Amino acid sequence: MDFSSKNIIIIILSIIVLSFAYNEYIKPIITNLLQGKSFKNSITESFSSQYSSLSSSKSSLSNTVQFDTNTYLRDYNKPIILNNQIALPVLIYANPSGNGSYSELVGTYFRHHIYPIQPIQTMSNIDTLYKFINNEVDIAFISEEILARFIKRDCKYLTRILADAFEVDTTKSENNLDNPNLLDRLYPELNIEAIGIGFNIDFYLVVNNFSNIIEFMDITKGKSIGILADSYYFFLKICMAYGMSMDILNKITNNGENIDQTMETLSEKFIENKYDAIFLVLHPKNLQLLKLSLDKKLRYIHIQKRAKMDSRSNLNNLQNLKNTQQGTGSSIPPPPPSSNTQAIYSQSVMDDLKTTNIREDFNSIIKKYFQHINPRAVDLNKFHKSGNTYSYLDTYSTRMILVIREGIPKERVSYITRNYIDNLENIRDKIDRENFKIEINNFSSLEFIYEELVSFDKVIPLADGARDVYKDEGLIYNESDEKCLV
Repeated sequence: MDFSSKNIIIIILSIIVLSFAYNEYIKPIITNLLQGKSFKNSITESFSSQYSSLSSSKSSLSNTVQFDTNTYLRDYNKPIILNNQIALPVLIYANPSGNGSYSELVGTYFRHHIYPIQPIQTMSNIDTLYKFINNEVDIAFISEEILARFIKRDCKYLTRILADAFEVDTTKSENNLDNPNLLDRLYPELNIEAIGIGFNIDFYLVVNNFSNIIEFMDITKGKSIGILADSYYFFLKICMAYGMSMDILNKITNNGENIDQTMETLSEKFIENKYDAIFLVLHPKNLQLLKLSLDKKLRYIHIQKRAKMDSRSNLNNLQNLKNTQQGTGSSIPPPPPSSNTQAIYSQSVMDDLKTTNIREDFNSIIKKYFQHINPRAVDLNKFHKSGNTYSYLDTYSTRMILVIREGIPKERVSYITRNYIDNLENIRDKIDRENFKIEINNFSSLEFIYEELVSFDKVIPLADGARDVYKDEGLIYNESDEKCLV
């Protein structure tokens, strides 16, 4: 290579370096100087703007990534990909349900198609709420029941759980659970706004196939029950609805020793027969529950109260009356009954056939303990083979709401909401396809329903950015109430 060729290469490289330096540093400095800023501040701002993602600021909004928003255009069956990457700050996504949960599966889709997130695992829905308060979490799916009751501060069982968690000595008069000062300490003001309804989670009481636990109340017969930490709030209130005392509850949970933080620990102890049963509130597509149904032959216990075979014990009276009227085997036929006897018999029939609808009565009681759960029949074919002789499970279900921390810019919330709406069906369908198992019916049906997006409890505030999107969608509208005064 001759000398002139080397000079040309050096000149080209110099031009590239100078062009980069001008665009990245010199031009911003000149612009800042023209705006009246000092030379020192101009250099600092220029440098920090280029490396903002390396900032050590606590706020996750300082970290940005290139998020792919590709648009696919088709012309004569030829795809043209328009790469439209934009820099978006990463949000911290809390997963209170652990590894293999439906929340984790949704988070994976969310990160790739809706908004860049960094997932972290929290111990429970309640733990997630406090992490929101401490600005450690930006976005998450939270149980509507727990979130609404936390805002209302009207559930004594939730208050008891919080007091125990913070080791509050409730024997002192100033720590009475009705004391407003204590409630203010246990229930700090939440900095959470809702984006929309997500998916449902169900209540499960799972036993060994050879267990003698047949119905829910059998757990009180000297049994040891393991409970997932995130499910304890629901378990406590179900037990109270069944009329259990706190002494019995403490006995079957071994004074709280049987409450496990992770599904892994709970499953391991159950497989080793350290627990007679386990209680879980989760989505049926939970990968660890599906694995457990492979590792151990399971049975699922109805959570809803059901009628027993002896619920019509008074039918014996009906049979006795029938025998009296028809004789006891005598060869002489009985005389026809008088009109008075017929009336008595008819009334006895009607009285004996009036049986209590135990399930409906119990569901009425449940509503006194829960504000946001609904009876549900779960198809047991969603799991691997169980020991149940029936293919359905009468249980309860509660919804999870996608919430975001206050302080996230309005336009960012609108962007997330719009992408969330556009991907509702895709979230469910992609998870179904990726986790499809031909031997079980594990397709979802109660997830990400468009019509339910803004149907949550009115005490939960809707994010302003989401509100604008829902107005455009027609799911929210303003109605004027005009009255004519005469």
